Amino acid sequence: MSGFSPSTIEAMMQSIRSQGLVFPNRFEVILYPPPVLTNAFSVFSMQTMTIRCDSVTIPGRSFNTVPYRIYGPARNMPVEITYSGEMNLTYILSADLRERQVFEYWMSAISNPDDYKFEYYSSYVTTAQINVIDRSERIVHTALVEEVYPKTLGDLQMAYERDNEVLKQDITLSFRKYTPDYSGGQAALATQTASNLLGGLTNFIPGSGGILPF
Repeated sequence: MSGFSPSTIEAMMQSIRSQGLVFPNRFEVILYPPPVLTNAFSVFSMQTMTIRCDSVTIPGRSFNTVPYRIYGPARNMPVEITYSGEMNLTYILSADLRERQVFEYWMSAISNPDDYKFEYYSSYVTTAQINVIDRSERIVHTALVEEVYPKTLGDLQMAYERDNEVLKQDITLSFRKYTPDYSGGQAALATQTASNLLGGLTNFIPGSGGILPF
């Protein structure tokens, strides 16, 4: 017989007191500008995109399997890692809709709306960093999402009866893979919170004027 005793409310409370909890509203998302947009992003726009991100889906992964059997019941053997391939974000829009402008310009840089030609893949993909933060402002988990680009720019639903609501923008990003880090920010881009990290981006991101060169 196992030496484990049945779980109790007291055991659960003791686990919570000793190990704490994580809350879904403690996060930040940093979108690093892809090569095709380095002249369009400013430090201010980067900070705005981080601050205004209202929700995000941290991606997951799974295995594709194939049945394998010599005799008896088959075993499902993993043969390939698959990622969800999409990540959903929601932004609270500024008065000038600058968050939507960022993705409009990004998508136009991927495919020219005049001649419909596509840019090289490496020029428009980037890295997204999702930090999960505890109540002491410490990063407890980071997901570095690689080869990110906008796949879908959601509709904006306008209506007269929505007088007391704020307008939000839904975005679906495509990605190739992600790298998890549970070591408190030891991954390459996860050494600081966004507020500290963005303060040092002045030399990394050219331009300090308007958000987009329209």
